[in-house]
Amino acid sequence: MEPSGARASKVHAAVDTLGHLLALHVTPATEGDRAQVAHLSPAVQETTGQNVELAYVDQGYTGAEPAQAAQEHGIVLQVVRLPEARRGFVLLPRRPPAVC
Repeated sequence: MEPSGARASKVHAAVDTLGHLLALHVTPATEGDRAQVAHLSPAVQETTGQNVELAYVDQGYTGAEPAQAAQEHGIVLQVVRLPEARRGFVLLPRRPPAVC
């Protein structure tokens, strides 16, 4: 339980394939995830010198609004979904390292 006056927040982070931080945006927990793509996309492109063309995102960033916001900065969003709904903690298999 939060103390009186405490506010919850969300951290929206963009990382590269090695896990290096590219951009970070903190919002109140009451704000939706989809609107944050408009803040992260230009920051990612500035950090990488306009080199990002594809971004993998979770299901919180689905829809036309985030896709359009990313596309304005030359980024295509690819939503990653789990094959089926699972209950509780399930360890996902390791992914092979990406080769750039």
